[in-house]
Amino acid sequence: MSVTLFAKLPRGKSWWLDLQHYRQAINPAPEIFLWVRDATDIPAWQQPILIPDAAPMQGEYFVLGISDTVAFWLHGDREATPTNINDEASESTVAGVEDETLPIVNYRLTFQTGLIQDFVTDLKQSLHSSVQQQPEQPIVTALLAQWGDRTRLPQQCHPALFDAVAQQAGSHQERLQRQARSYRRQAMTASSLSTQNESLMNTLRLKDDFLNTVGQELRTPLSSIKTALPLLSSPNLKPPQRQRYLDMISRECDRQVNLINGVLELLQIERTVMTAQPEPVNLFDVLPGVVSTYQPLAQEKGIRLAYTVPNNLPPICCPENWVRQIVIQLLSNSIRFTEPGGEVWVTAQPDEEEFLTISIKDTGVGIPQNELPHVFEHFYQGRQASGIEEGVGLGLAIVRQLLVYCDGQISVESQPDVGTHFIVKLPLHS
Repeated sequence: MSVTLFAKLPRGKSWWLDLQHYRQAINPAPEIFLWVRDATDIPAWQQPILIPDAAPMQGEYFVLGISDTVAFWLHGDREATPTNINDEASESTVAGVEDETLPIVNYRLTFQTGLIQDFVTDLKQSLHSSVQQQPEQPIVTALLAQWGDRTRLPQQCHPALFDAVAQQAGSHQERLQRQARSYRRQAMTASSLSTQNESLMNTLRLKDDFLNTVGQELRTPLSSIKTALPLLSSPNLKPPQRQRYLDMISRECDRQVNLINGVLELLQIERTVMTAQPEPVNLFDVLPGVVSTYQPLAQEKGIRLAYTVPNNLPPICCPENWVRQIVIQLLSNSIRFTEPGGEVWVTAQPDEEEFLTISIKDTGVGIPQNELPHVFEHFYQGRQASGIEEGVGLGLAIVRQLLVYCDGQISVESQPDVGTHFIVKLPLHS
């Protein structure tokens, strides 16, 4: 439809594009009158009208279209207070970017003849004010002379325009919905990538710390061995001293072998965690065999080792070799720190929650309260009791790692010179 357009648009030439496309698509080309504050940079296809100081139209925008069959008025008012696009509540705030503001514009589209006629009257007054302020405007003078004919409103609006507006609004709403869905997917992807990146960085930091600690732990026995070896070649070294150095070298070699085996064991757990099959496991088929394996060692140390495992316990959800490893680590730990004449008990019973509890309790040397929070850390050994062989501090770390992977739990209660009690909770199979 060819209509005469009167418009005042926000700043920026991008707002002209739709008007230019419209003018190029219609033959003969429609007339477009544009209210502007400066006419020096206006293209030839527009007919500029200077906005008068008496009616500045500040914060007001409009597009008025009139022809023999069509009359519409699109009007917008800019709110006084702009919105901050970097509001604190916005999740899209980018650090280091200065605050920017976007205006909120309330607009309406009307086809009501009475409302449009009132606006046409106001525009005519604006034209008079403009030509009074800037008389050298032949476009405005000619427009005022033909104002009545150019702004004669039709009795009713062509129904095709209503169809077009409704169709355009529906298409725009659909585009907005597609954009919203796309933005939500992008936001979810970005959030997921951010979480994965943070998790990866934490994993890398933990592995760096672990490798650094492994290096330090490996250096300690090597330093002791390196110190002792030159002393063995001394001709003045007495046999008892030579034997002490040899024993120390042997002990440090054993410690290094145990350390390497422990690290390899942790790595093996990491490699097999994805392939482990959590088949139902009956503790009555596992615990007695593990305890029987350690009976000779307990008897040799003069320790009473006993167990109570009912044969009707519900099955648990944890790989059988992991269960064996957990019990072996805790049981060997209890026997090592229990003096001759002491006792170690292994019991299993259902828990009130969806778990089954394994209890390993001893009458050993115990653990000071200030060391309890650290006993499951890698390479933590605490204060060694006299006469007890020094370990490498990986046994309880391996136990905790296995329990993490099978959704289990472990806690410890201890008192020096009284004993230690480890409570392991394994999830029931379902």
